[in-house]
Amino acid sequence: PAFRRMHPSARLPHSAGGRGTGLPHRGRRDMRTRWAMRSRRSLAAMLLAARASVAAASDGATRVADLEMARSQYVLRSPAFSPAQRQRALAYIERQKPRVGRMSPEQFLLCVMAIPAYADNGHDVLNTADGAWWPSARLPLRLIWFPDGWVVARAGAEHADLLGARVLAIEGRTSDALFRRLRHLWGGPDSSRRWNLQWLVENAGLLHAAGLARRADSLRLDLRLRDGRRVRRDIAFVRSDALPSGGPPARLWSHDPLPGEAEAGWRSAIGADQPLYLGEADRLFRVVPLPQMDALYLQMRSNYGAREQTLADFMARADAALSAHRPRHLVFDLRFNLGGNSDLTRAWLRTLPGRVPGTLYVLTSRYTFSAGIVAAAALRHDGGPRVRLVGEPVGDRLIWWSEGQDVCLPGSHYCLHRTTGLWNLASGCASTPGCYGDKLDARAGNLRPDLSAPLDSAAWLSQRDPAMEAIERELAVRGTPATRAAAAPGER
Repeated sequence: PAFRRMHPSARLPHSAGGRGTGLPHRGRRDMRTRWAMRSRRSLAAMLLAARASVAAASDGATRVADLEMARSQYVLRSPAFSPAQRQRALAYIERQKPRVGRMSPEQFLLCVMAIPAYADNGHDVLNTADGAWWPSARLPLRLIWFPDGWVVARAGAEHADLLGARVLAIEGRTSDALFRRLRHLWGGPDSSRRWNLQWLVENAGLLHAAGLARRADSLRLDLRLRDGRRVRRDIAFVRSDALPSGGPPARLWSHDPLPGEAEAGWRSAIGADQPLYLGEADRLFRVVPLPQMDALYLQMRSNYGAREQTLADFMARADAALSAHRPRHLVFDLRFNLGGNSDLTRAWLRTLPGRVPGTLYVLTSRYTFSAGIVAAAALRHDGGPRVRLVGEPVGDRLIWWSEGQDVCLPGSHYCLHRTTGLWNLASGCASTPGCYGDKLDARAGNLRPDLSAPLDSAAWLSQRDPAMEAIERELAVRGTPATRAAAAPGER
C-alpha cells in the first residue's frame, strides 16, 4: 500500500534502451532498478515512520490533555485526598506527562488507574465511558482470591483438570508478592483491594504492561491440583467474545452457571450441593425460614433492586415471613452486599431488632461494602448487644468518602470517580465539611465480628459455611436446637 500512495515523481522511468543492446546495458538497467526499489522501500519506511510519529504525537497530546484534566478537575477538587496524598498524586501526574506518548494502551490504562488510588479511598476508582479502550481478551478460566491465595473457580472443558486447584504462583510470583506490586492501583484496605484487582490478572496484557509477565498473550501459572500434584501451565488469553460473559467476583462463588457457561461447557469447582448462602445466586434478595434454628434467614446481596427484584418486595416478604413464622432469631446475611442506596432500607432496618425476641445475627465479609457496611452498622446501632456480627471484617474502613460523580477524560473516555460525601460510622462526622452519613444515624463504634468465621478456600471447596456453623454452635450452647442449616420449604 505504501508504494501505491507514493507520488509519481518518486518513481524512476523505465529504461529507454531497446532490445538487443547486450549485457552491459542490461546490467546498468538492473542496477538502476535495484536502486529504485531500495529508494522506494526507504521512502515508504520513512513515510510509515512519519505517520507513526504523527499518530504518537497526537496520542501523546491527547493523553497529556487527559492527565491535565485529571489534575485540575479530579485531584485538585476531590475532598478524599489528604494534603500529602494530593501532592503525591500531582507529582505522579507530572512524571507521567512526558511518558504517555510512548505508552501502550495497556500501560496508559494502568497509568490512569493509579491516579484515584492515591486517595486510598475505596470509592475513588477508575470507571469507563463508551469508547474507552479495554482489553479484548482474557483468561479462559476464573479465579477467586482467598486469604491463602487464588483458587481456580470456573473453567471450560480444556482446563477442567484445574478446577479447585490452588494457584501457587503467577509468572513466578506468589499471590502476596504479585499483590504487593499491584497494590498501588487501588485504594482502601487490603482485604478489598485484592479482589478488586483480580481483573488485572484475568485480562490480557495488563500484567505484562506492569512489568510482571513475560508475555502479553499468555500467563504462566504454577498450581497444586486437588489431588496434590503440582503442574505448570502456560495459558493463552482468548478473545472475550469467545468466552462466557462472566460476572463480578462475588458471583463466582456459586455453583450456579453464569450466562453462556452451560452452552460453552464451563462449570464450577464446587458441586450443586452448596451451602444456603450460595444458592439462587442470581436472586438479589432471599427470605428462607430455618425451623431447625428457630430462625429466619434474610439475604440482601445489594442495596439496589432490579426490574423483577425490588427492595420493596423483599422487605414486604421479610415482614410477612416474620409475622407468619414468629422466629426467635434472625440471620441477616450481608456477606455479598457490595452496596447501593442506603436511603432505601434505613427506615425498615430500624424495625428489625424489635421483631425477634432472641438474637439478630449479621453476617459480614470482605465483600461487604459501601451500603452493605451501612446496613451492618445500622443494625448494630439499633439493636445494641442483641446484635451479633459473624464472619470476617467488612471490606472498607468505617471512615470513607462516597457519593459524587465521574470526571470523564475526553480523549481516553476513562472516568475518575470524584467522591463528595463523607461517612464516619465509628463516631460521626457532623463537625467535618462534606459530612453525609450522619443523616442515617448509623454510628456503630466498630464492626469487628463477635464470632470470627472467615470464608477461606478450604471451607468453600468443601462446601461448608463457617458463619452458619458458628451460629449453630452458639445456639447449641444456649440450648436452642440447631442442626446444619438447610433451606426449609417456605418462602424464598
